[in-house]
Amino acid sequence: MLNLASKLLFTLSAAAVVSAIAYGLVVDERSGVAIFLFLAAAAAVAGAATAGNAVPDLAPLVPDDAPPPQRRATTVGAAPRGSGWPLATAAAVTVLAAGAAVGPAMVLGGAIAVAVATGGWFARVWSEDPTWAPRVRERVSARLLVPVGLPVATFLLAAFIAISVSRVLLAVSKNAAALLAILVGVAILAACAWIAARPRLRPSAVVSIAALAAVSMVGAGIAGAVSGEREFHHAGEGGEHHDEVVHVVAKDVAFDEDKITAEAGEKLVIEFENLDDVYHNVAIYTGEGPEAEPVFNGEGFVGEDTRTYEFTAPPPGSYIFVCDFHVNMKGELVSEAA
Repeated sequence: MLNLASKLLFTLSAAAVVSAIAYGLVVDERSGVAIFLFLAAAAAVAGAATAGNAVPDLAPLVPDDAPPPQRRATTVGAAPRGSGWPLATAAAVTVLAAGAAVGPAMVLGGAIAVAVATGGWFARVWSEDPTWAPRVRERVSARLLVPVGLPVATFLLAAFIAISVSRVLLAVSKNAAALLAILVGVAILAACAWIAARPRLRPSAVVSIAALAAVSMVGAGIAGAVSGEREFHHAGEGGEHHDEVVHVVAKDVAFDEDKITAEAGEKLVIEFENLDDVYHNVAIYTGEGPEAEPVFNGEGFVGEDTRTYEFTAPPPGSYIFVCDFHVNMKGELVSEAA
């Protein structure tokens, strides 16, 4: 049965579809079209839900000569409790709609949030229905929550903790990261032991502690992500000196690289491969023109062959690497301070 609310929602859905088409034709921008389509879908779902509740929103037609209604004794039932799931669902739908303009990662996160919020809202409504008897609650817990919900929740909790803590550990120094990881582990074990030692602890207290921990962890993770990661050194780079190896290929009278970066004062190794049937080499100069001074001149040879050039990177600055046999083959060597 279509009532006034469902008619308005279906009208809004149709208007959103028309707006999406018009916006796409006039502006030709996909993000706005996607947002209008999300609005149309949300309005259509809300209209279908409103139309199916079988609650008329118009007063029944009463004849003028009808007798006054008789009063009947009624028992006032318990007032429904407030719920935050509608607000959470609306926020999740907003994230999903905004993800259409931001990127696929946000769309995925919004879809997961919508699924979780919708499931929580449905469970809350069902728990207040007369059909939610103790036996039904036990069956749902034994057949759904324990075998499915508990493993999924455990996995999501572990992933949430790992991602949040890892952002912090990557932002601090190596020694501080080890100490912080130990402290976080000890804190989690201590909190779990404290809660387990108090079987009569009220659920609201557990939820409050979990919410405080979640907010703190999210804040720390965001702060760590904003601070950025510390600098990492791969194996072989931790010594006082290390060799830098650069691969350069000459093909069709052109280098495949137009920029080389080196660390000043360190040994630079250029593995040069000539794929042409003419002479090529790699030479380093302080600049262009006849006044430029040579820094290194590699041996020229005819391809197809390979040579390995080794020399010490010059002082910090910008240099030119060229082929002495073909002036069009050149690039930039940037020597950076250690």
